Amino acid sequence: MRDLGDRQSGQVEIVTVLRGLAATSVFLFHLVCVSNGYISDNYLRTFFGYGKFGVQFFFVISGFVIPYSMLRAGYELKDFFRFLLKRVVRIEPPYLLIVVLTVLFLLVRSRAEHHSGMPVTWQQVALHVGYLIPFSGYSWLSIVFWTLAIEFQFYLLFSLAFKLFTTGKAGRWLSSLLLLFLSWFIQWDNNFLYWSPIFLMGIYVALAKQKRIGHAELYTALGLLAVFALLKFGLVIDLFALTAVAAIWFEPVIRSAVLDFLGNISYSLYLSHTLIAFAVINLGIRYTRHPWQKPVFIAAAIAATMLFSYLLYYFVERPAKKWASSIKYIS
Repeated sequence: MRDLGDRQSGQVEIVTVLRGLAATSVFLFHLVCVSNGYISDNYLRTFFGYGKFGVQFFFVISGFVIPYSMLRAGYELKDFFRFLLKRVVRIEPPYLLIVVLTVLFLLVRSRAEHHSGMPVTWQQVALHVGYLIPFSGYSWLSIVFWTLAIEFQFYLLFSLAFKLFTTGKAGRWLSSLLLLFLSWFIQWDNNFLYWSPIFLMGIYVALAKQKRIGHAELYTALGLLAVFALLKFGLVIDLFALTAVAAIWFEPVIRSAVLDFLGNISYSLYLSHTLIAFAVINLGIRYTRHPWQKPVFIAAAIAATMLFSYLLYYFVERPAKKWASSIKYIS
């Protein structure tokens, strides 16, 4: 029996820390900078504005974790559908619950504000199930869902192209150069091909850690990808991506109860933070009458989001992870 295990990062414990930091940084970015001007201090907005680049942390992490775990499990192309089943079981339950809660929230808000008609259409909701919104004329129900579509596209493409990256240098480099070529000319950022250079950074680190490539090839690939990312995305995104790469490669020992907690709930936190925090901040916008009340509502938004994320993790995500782990590959 072969299993693409739940702890996909193997012994690379820094991955959990990076996930927690990435999810928290995106959460704080949205709380401070995308909250209808509730927080207006320019210094805070500038500082926490960098939190949006936690998304690139996630892309590097996925680029590393997926091939790393596939290599450890002995993935073969015949395992394609079982691999997808494991990913769907792992990520869909909390995601679909948040989709449902978001629709309910929009319906309640529409009634409370005496809007006529549905705030969303059933077609729009249905397109969320397969992450098909980018290929339709509809918008995402939450501003964080767009990255999930990119991640799922990566799962699909890499699981099909797995052998090209793992069985020979020629296939690996031709595939990488093709992705870079497509990325350079694609300007639509809601797809995997646009962000593929960031994922490739993680892929090459995974290959090196699994002894499929040597250090010379790793550093050559990372150098090329770093220059490409600089030209394509700019200095800030390049530095954030390379920071994640360096952390995964060198594996510094960074452990604490807080970081472990944030890492464990990172997916639930990422999914739910706009729904919960924005609901609290909207109340703050409506009922704040004195300056001292703002910190109270902000603290309430953080506390409510963390509590809800933990409950979502404990009652939905954790059972889904165990269920996904029970799906075995048969040799």
